[in-house]
Amino acid sequence: MNFIEVIEIDEEGNIKEAKVVNKETFEESEYTKFQWEGLFLKPKWSFRLNKWIETATDDELNPPVEEEELTSEEELAQQVSELEIKDMEKDILIEDLGQQLSDLEIMFIGGKENE
Repeated sequence: MNFIEVIEIDEEGNIKEAKVVNKETFEESEYTKFQWEGLFLKPKWSFRLNKWIETATDDELNPPVEEEELTSEEELAQQVSELEIKDMEKDILIEDLGQQLSDLEIMFIGGKENE
């Protein structure tokens, strides 16, 4: 026996309940329909179109992404992290400048020895 899920609807096409029935003996009726294919957030049977339709709004289908508000502790932690990153960047810059200065001193001293 093969079983399928069918949907019982009201006179407006709204879902009342899902039922499991024998696939071989089930016959679709005005208020009992095969389950829809595809993805629906808010499916509804359209008697006019004779098919399932989506009734969810665009906002329901694509909700806006809301940014979480940080607590004051989280905000301070983020500021500390940003300052630590800037501090590390400064240290790297100082190290690079020191290396460039050393390279210039070597070039300068090396140039005097060749004179």
